[in-house]
Amino acid sequence: MRAVIDNEPECVKVLSPDGTVLDMNRAGLAMLKAHSNNAVIGHCSFDFVHPDDRDSYRLMHERALAGEPSQLQARAIDLDGNTLWIESHAVALRSDDGDVASVLCLTRDITQERASLDKLQQQKALLSIASRLGRIGASAIDVPSMDVTWSDELAALHEMPAGFSPTFDTVLDFYPPEHRRRVVETFQACSLHGKPFDLELEILTCSQRRISVRCIGEAVRDADGTIVRVQGAFQDITAQIEAQQEILRLNAELEQRVRQRTAQLEMANSELQAFSYSVAHDLRAPLMAIGGFSQAPEDMLAKDGSERVAHYVRRMRAGVLRMSEMIDALLSLANLSRTELRWERVDLSALAERARESCSHEAGAAAQVRVRPGMLAHGDPRLLQLVMDNLISNAYKFSSTVASPRIEVDCLEGPAGETIYEVRDNGVGLDMAYSANLFGAFQRLHMPTEFPGTGIGLANVRRIISRHSGRIWAHARPGEGAAFFFTLGKEPA
Repeated sequence: MRAVIDNEPECVKVLSPDGTVLDMNRAGLAMLKAHSNNAVIGHCSFDFVHPDDRDSYRLMHERALAGEPSQLQARAIDLDGNTLWIESHAVALRSDDGDVASVLCLTRDITQERASLDKLQQQKALLSIASRLGRIGASAIDVPSMDVTWSDELAALHEMPAGFSPTFDTVLDFYPPEHRRRVVETFQACSLHGKPFDLELEILTCSQRRISVRCIGEAVRDADGTIVRVQGAFQDITAQIEAQQEILRLNAELEQRVRQRTAQLEMANSELQAFSYSVAHDLRAPLMAIGGFSQAPEDMLAKDGSERVAHYVRRMRAGVLRMSEMIDALLSLANLSRTELRWERVDLSALAERARESCSHEAGAAAQVRVRPGMLAHGDPRLLQLVMDNLISNAYKFSSTVASPRIEVDCLEGPAGETIYEVRDNGVGLDMAYSANLFGAFQRLHMPTEFPGTGIGLANVRRIISRHSGRIWAHARPGEGAAFFFTLGKEPA
């Protein structure tokens, strides 16, 4: 008998009626981290129980003495001071005369089981919180009994009390008539053929409130592969559906507003175009008359009249010419905004050479011009020709007063790997303190008496570069020339 007890894998101990340990097997000694019987035998068994559980343990012992088999889960403390969970079963051992002589107690270590159970309870609590927060409920339908089980959250979703267990027909009644056939067909496909499902449906709650739900489910099979249950989860997605519908409504409203604004903008541009041409025509007509009628007296005065009067007439004609040039510049600026870009591969070196040749003939200047060959870009060749014409024309103009004018057209690689194109001269330069006005329409940093022009050229250049998704900037110092840099973006997809 002793050998049987010692080989028992669980703790077996014999206690006196007052709870003193009379005997304990090897498994019990190991459980309590006792190296010998002396550490346990003769000691009160209650001392090895956690103080908070001793009253319950003593009650179990008293019931055993009274002849009632009893059991208890409690915390024990081993000799190293560690706490462990134990499950004990106690029965009375009687002497030959029938009196209770001792108590036999079988105890096993359930620490791991309790830890797993506690973790499971925590996970269930977290799952319950997540289900309530996400409004997610669960359902199971047994096959073939068709017994339905709902989680409390799913019952709440339907505005039903916790513990509500509907029949399959009752479940169908919660769906609007237009969804019921789809629900039945989906359930049959899953319960008969194991086909999983993922649906968005509407249900009618107990108060006939219509809500949107997402339903995901699958078949559960037994060991033989037979489908025994269809289980799934339901989530209330009413808020998401309403948010999506609101987004669609706002997008439609935004698109309508964009169409209205676009139509208004097109009308305004059309009116502005008509206005610019009207202004140009209305201004040009009297200017032409003034210019024509002033030509005759100027010719006459040059032959017979006063040189002072001829001087005034010449100034009047110069003003007319200046006004005509500004009208042309105004129209060119308006036209640039309407010109459609024609993207293609462009040889900027060739465009620069063409601009150089044109400027050298017009100015008759002997500037040294160096153009880097092979500068290729992507853009509209007509508009990029205007860029080169304006920049190189300005370089000729503002270097015309120096002894040995030099102009360079070059390119370099920028910090981000982009190509930067450059037009540089050694002319009069400019004060960068006024650079904010450099690319403005009709903005000039030099007097017209010094250098002629309308102040529209660089504004046109900036507009062209902007339409090519590029940048333009300048570096200059008075008396030390100027350098204009620009980049070109990529063609829109």
